[in-house]
Amino acid sequence: MLQTNSIWIVESKRQLESLQELKPKLHYKEVVLESECDIERLPSFDMIFFLLTPTQIGHKFFKKAVEEVFKVRKNSKTIFLAIDDCHRLDDEDVIKVTLELKASIKDIMKNPTVFKVSSYYASLHHQFERGQLTLEDLRRNREVMVPTQDGDMIMGKKLQGDHPAMLLELSKMEQLFELVQQFSSGIRNAGIDVAKKNWLVVGPDRTGKSLLTNLLQQSVGENNHFVENDIAEVDLGKYYDGMFVIFDLEWDKYSSYLEKICTSTVGSEKMIIVNKVDDFMFFDQSRDELLKEIKTKIQSYTSDPIYFVSASYYQQYIKLLQGEITVDDIIADPEIILVDPLNFPINKVRNKTELSQLLLDQSGFIQLLQQIGVMDDAREICRDEEIFSEYF
Repeated sequence: MLQTNSIWIVESKRQLESLQELKPKLHYKEVVLESECDIERLPSFDMIFFLLTPTQIGHKFFKKAVEEVFKVRKNSKTIFLAIDDCHRLDDEDVIKVTLELKASIKDIMKNPTVFKVSSYYASLHHQFERGQLTLEDLRRNREVMVPTQDGDMIMGKKLQGDHPAMLLELSKMEQLFELVQQFSSGIRNAGIDVAKKNWLVVGPDRTGKSLLTNLLQQSVGENNHFVENDIAEVDLGKYYDGMFVIFDLEWDKYSSYLEKICTSTVGSEKMIIVNKVDDFMFFDQSRDELLKEIKTKIQSYTSDPIYFVSASYYQQYIKLLQGEITVDDIIADPEIILVDPLNFPINKVRNKTELSQLLLDQSGFIQLLQQIGVMDDAREICRDEEIFSEYF
């Protein structure tokens, strides 16, 4: 991902002029006034920056532009939102405007990162550094105000030679630039596919995360991308749209693991997956009691959604539909134990015609795929249209 292949959409001519002054630093490909923006071209840029004025937060063009990007590109981390002219706002106003912005697109982007900047202050600083503005010019500018440690504001004739340098710090544009540079490098290292919604899959060893990763990738078609990684690389989660955290029924072994994940990925979209539910018979509890107990314990750490699945059963279901195995193979496999609502084993021979449905139902993948929102894509793995419609 190259920063030069980025676009800034601005809402005023002053912002346009400010960014044109900052282009040598920002290295963008294009900057365009909102009224002149061709929305359909936006997905062709690697990174898209919206420089929003506080008075126009959440207007129709902005929402429409974000929606247009998501029609083509599913990765939300390549869209950057910055509230401009924050030098005009106090702390309370900044918080209010930020919350208003997030609320305006909550149905499109979850937990977006919002920067608070002043492109105007950054532009003034660079013009001063290049000798295009003098200290006297800044003194005559009524918008130039530098705060003191006591909370007072220095402006006008009180501005001194060291104050213009503070405008760059107050603008926070330099911090935005550095973060974008880090992001550009990090997203390459994380294996992000910007054309898809990207999921990081983490979990302790021997919980079946590799099989789960492969099954999810196989089931969700073209709109999602899954990358398995180790907990040591959990900091890479900031480059992903969401995260799957995989455990098994021996959950008590992993409580510290979950705590570490939750504390290091605050604000990230996560799904907690408890795999190998088909092993419930090895515990001295009924299936329902065991899953209820595990769910209660996990909920003491996080409010993220929890799903109980059997990747093994779902794998057998796919193989059955694709003709790699037969119903007789399912009947003969002693490790496949299907149960009724009272947790009594089901006679597989007597229920021969229902085995595919029972495998799918007891795999738990129906609810999981519904949550991801890719049930239409899951249709692709099923050769038999009638079988698919029966379960979905």
